[in-house]
Amino acid sequence: MKSFLFAATFAALLSAAGAQPLVTSLIAPASTLAPGSTVELELVTLNPASNDIETRLPVALDAVLFSGDRSWPVQLHAAHRPPTAVSARSFASQEFKLVLPPEAAGRVIVEISQGDAPPLRTALRVGDTPTVAGPGPALPPAEPAPRPLSTLAATPAEASLHRAFIAHFSFHDPIYFIYGADAPAAKFQFSFKYRLLSFTGPAAASPQSLQFGYTQRSLWDLRSASSPFYDTSYMPSLFYELLAPAADDSSGLVTWLGVQAGYQHESNGRAGQDSRSLNTAFVRPALLIGPGDGWHLIVAPRLFAYVGGLSDNTDLKNYRGYGEWAFIFGKNDGPSLSYTGRAGRHFDHFTTQIDLTIPVRTKLLDFSTYLLVQYFNGYGESLRDYNAKSETIRAGISLVR
Repeated sequence: MKSFLFAATFAALLSAAGAQPLVTSLIAPASTLAPGSTVELELVTLNPASNDIETRLPVALDAVLFSGDRSWPVQLHAAHRPPTAVSARSFASQEFKLVLPPEAAGRVIVEISQGDAPPLRTALRVGDTPTVAGPGPALPPAEPAPRPLSTLAATPAEASLHRAFIAHFSFHDPIYFIYGADAPAAKFQFSFKYRLLSFTGPAAASPQSLQFGYTQRSLWDLRSASSPFYDTSYMPSLFYELLAPAADDSSGLVTWLGVQAGYQHESNGRAGQDSRSLNTAFVRPALLIGPGDGWHLIVAPRLFAYVGGLSDNTDLKNYRGYGEWAFIFGKNDGPSLSYTGRAGRHFDHFTTQIDLTIPVRTKLLDFSTYLLVQYFNGYGESLRDYNAKSETIRAGISLVR
């Protein structure tokens, strides 16, 4: 029915020769939806021109849901491989799925940023019980609580801030806090990446982009007097990222996920004899073995070359070598076991890190949380002691794995 309505609308748009070459709309289901349910949205692209136009619809779209004075960042995933072109005087449609937050209710606005272009928006009706087809009147949608007047004036600014700044952030390396019996007892890491440029496709989900990444990892000696930080590694990076398009089907054994390649600096911010720093050029491809929605194995080796000198740590390459390998076995919504290893320059300084993460679901925390158990055995858990061997086990929580 929706496709028929769009075909009728499209016929009225054929005369708009001065309009944009492609006109994109987002269609939401008309029924009332249940909080926490999966929603199917339809992205329809109209081509009023007299020639076919190539298009590269992404396999995932970053979006934000707005309801009253609350908002939730979400991601829409393509239900099948997007079309590569829109025929002349015709249209193409692509279904995307998203999972509603359990707290969403009433009228919920879906907004997808498109770089400098106006964002795509549509509205959902979310109630405690979904509408059921059949005799009798439909259930009315739940109404959101009135929004204070003091916050209404900020709505355009909030939307602009999201499109221009917040929507460019995404996850990079794992984020966690863990604690163990051996000193330094605590270890934590946080990380993010920020999209600087998008080369193809909509800016919010471009398969090719230039990213600024930042990771910071600290060892915290909580048991000592004044609880000092034992060492911290600061790791800014600049890299090109290419995400693979969606596969035609999910029956293949091996799926290429993409590649990152760029430059990374790492230092511990200290002076004198404790100063450590290095610069590397790296490339990291990733492959998935098995079904993406079931148990699978991700292989993500990282190869790097040292750029410039190693004046603060001339023999560091003997312990780090020229690469590391990573294997992650798990399930998207289940437990995951990852192994990261290095062998050193001459394959005589082996380092192993094993991370076991188990999802934890609780109403107390309004985001994904994982129980993390980490085992480390090898060299250079801290940049300060890159040539010292250690072995320890810590446990805690991970927000991003």
